[in-house]
Amino acid sequence: MIQPFKSLALFLFLVSSSASFAFTKAIDSIQLIKPSGPYSVGTVTYEWTDTTRTVKLNEGIIEKRRLIAQIWYPSQNNTNGTLAPYSAVSKDYLEVMTNAFQRAGFNNSISTSHIILISPGRGTERYMYTTIAEELVSHGYTVVAVDMPKIGYTIYGDGYIIKPSITFKPPRGMMAGPYEKVDAFFEKPTKMGFEDLRFVLSKLKELNTDDPDNRFTNKLNLKAIGIFGHSLGGRIAGEFANRTPAVKAYAAMEGIPPRKIRYKGMLDIPVMMLCSSGTWPYAKDNYFSLIDHRKKPVYMVELPRFNHNSVTDNPYIFPDIFKFEIDAVEALKTTREILLGYFNGMLKEDNTKLDALQENESIKLQVYP
Repeated sequence: MIQPFKSLALFLFLVSSSASFAFTKAIDSIQLIKPSGPYSVGTVTYEWTDTTRTVKLNEGIIEKRRLIAQIWYPSQNNTNGTLAPYSAVSKDYLEVMTNAFQRAGFNNSISTSHIILISPGRGTERYMYTTIAEELVSHGYTVVAVDMPKIGYTIYGDGYIIKPSITFKPPRGMMAGPYEKVDAFFEKPTKMGFEDLRFVLSKLKELNTDDPDNRFTNKLNLKAIGIFGHSLGGRIAGEFANRTPAVKAYAAMEGIPPRKIRYKGMLDIPVMMLCSSGTWPYAKDNYFSLIDHRKKPVYMVELPRFNHNSVTDNPYIFPDIFKFEIDAVEALKTTREILLGYFNGMLKEDNTKLDALQENESIKLQVYP
């Protein structure tokens, strides 16, 4: 999805296909945008095996389902620490410099930290949301992004890759409707992704109870969780928010909850929906299926000049490939501002930044109380 949406056939946000590209040309060294908050950022990555479920590999081999979860968290200030690689296993991003320190200690000045889960789009790796994660962490949050086998590209520490399943890619013409078929098409990956997130949450609870490395023990606030989903990840996040009482804040970029949740008004928390202006004309009826049946306020944000993938790091890292109308730095800073304002309001009861979004002329925010 390199070009802006021009037709209903390209209305893939409800489909969930954030495209992933293989880059073979080396890039110059590039520094990710600096976070704006007062806290330093640490990061650590886990491979966790769900022994109750399996995944079929390309060779027909069946293994237990292994997930990759990267955690960014407020860390101790350590200028002598080692900066974490953007991706330790993908050669396409070797020259990208992050702002996070690898395996740093948790910041002692923070008693507990709210968790924000990131549910990536179809075909998108977890680290594509590093700029968003680092920003939220710099303001005291702990962010966890998850690679889900068969939904996104999953690259393990030994270099083995599980590619997105072709069966989850919508056939040509499906997005033209009727949308009941689209909802039905995504039931399987949505259920799969929900189970992945539920398993990851169980592992976070274990870390909070007794982290073998004593990094996260008693540091994670598991009573009020936020979640941000992109594309198919937004649909999965909606399912997770509906079925997980601890979730108190749910935001999504061009992805909406499953049909039953929308039409029965099952979400009992305020939600934030983001949509690019190019997609809005084709998407608004589906958004209003959520808005019209809401129990709590819906923050509907229209993003002029944005593309479906403007919330990821790819346009910033590869500007010659991702030629979108909006400048990549502006898009990422705007996305950070929106999400920080929303999560502060929902999880910390601080509406200062959320209220300020109403005065931001670069976006169109409509609140449906």
